[in-house]
Amino acid sequence: SQCLVLGAGPCGLRTPIELTFLGAQVVVVEKRESFSRNNVLHLWPFSICDLRGLGAKTFYGKFCSGSLDHISIRQLQLILLKVALLLGVEVHTGVEFRGLIEPSGDSGSRLPGWMARLQPETHPAATFQFDVFISAGGGRFVPDGFKHKELRGKLAIGITA
Repeated sequence: SQCLVLGAGPCGLRTPIELTFLGAQVVVVEKRESFSRNNVLHLWPFSICDLRGLGAKTFYGKFCSGSLDHISIRQLQLILLKVALLLGVEVHTGVEFRGLIEPSGDSGSRLPGWMARLQPETHPAATFQFDVFISAGGGRFVPDGFKHKELRGKLAIGITA
């Protein structure tokens, strides 16, 4: 199957890796042109094991050395980007998602899959046809036609799924 993932944050890069393991062809589009978020994330033990299994230590030798269990978002993105690219994921930066183009119902001009309306309109990813769309653009961005569900925890600092 063909999948389009919106956003190249940690979730937007980890998801295509898993999809590729399952045999999918994956394209990622990201509106930013660089990974500049230096916020530091605490990694749970299962996340550390997962990232080690993907080769994080190979790409970043300091990864979780000793009792160190945190990493900058930027460094995490770079690790996941390298793994994704090695698996054949296409990642396009500087491309803004503007909406979905539904397959046509006309029998003569039926498109086999969904497409994305992108900016710039002439970007090669604008012709990619997919049957799975995953939005990993962050909690504040909800594509048209999708619902947003937010659960508030009294003591939660922040958990994003």
